[in-house]
Amino acid sequence: MKNSLITIFNIAKKDLLIEFRNKDVILSISGFATIIIFIFSFAFDVGSSFSSSTAGGILWSSISFASIIGINRSFMIENENNTLEGLLMAPISRDIIYLGKMIGNFIFITISEIVILPIFAILFNFSILSFEFITCCLLANIGLSVIGTLFASLSIKVRAREVLLPMLFLPCIIPILFASIEATSLIFEQKSWGELFTWFQITIAFNLIFLIFSLFISNTIYDE
Repeated sequence: MKNSLITIFNIAKKDLLIEFRNKDVILSISGFATIIIFIFSFAFDVGSSFSSSTAGGILWSSISFASIIGINRSFMIENENNTLEGLLMAPISRDIIYLGKMIGNFIFITISEIVILPIFAILFNFSILSFEFITCCLLANIGLSVIGTLFASLSIKVRAREVLLPMLFLPCIIPILFASIEATSLIFEQKSWGELFTWFQITIAFNLIFLIFSLFISNTIYDE
């Protein structure tokens, strides 16, 4: 168990080091999301109630599209450098490889949000410094990384992976997006924890379903 955790940590650490050395991945994901947020901030009257009700949708749509770029780019680097093949040759369980890469993507998305969220808060005049909002972000990030890692792994050897990944990824994250948008809207309206908890439960359940499914087919994913 201890050795497995160390291996998972090392795989995640390796992915993060590669991405931070290149720097273009974090710049692309943060820059893309920021541009979308800027466009919507100028398109809508931020002071209106309409802008308040759509803020959650703008935020999570931006993060979702940016996550596709980041996850796809990280796997492209793996493919170009043949590092995944080397990893598969090691005596490591395939589910450990998946978990390591998923955790790496989760940390990367979370770090990117540290850049994105303050800009969103300034432009749309919303407070993001609350336990409820941080919980919402972390739960959504888990779902995005679980599903993103699954489909990026499946499409890494496909020629049209830049097209295939969004086609697989976006429909599957709709429940997570919907729950996160609803929870974010309630948080911005300062609703009670009881109203939020239902949406958190939906996100947790969906995350667990996809995580268990991904671990179950991990051998098929990486051995094909």
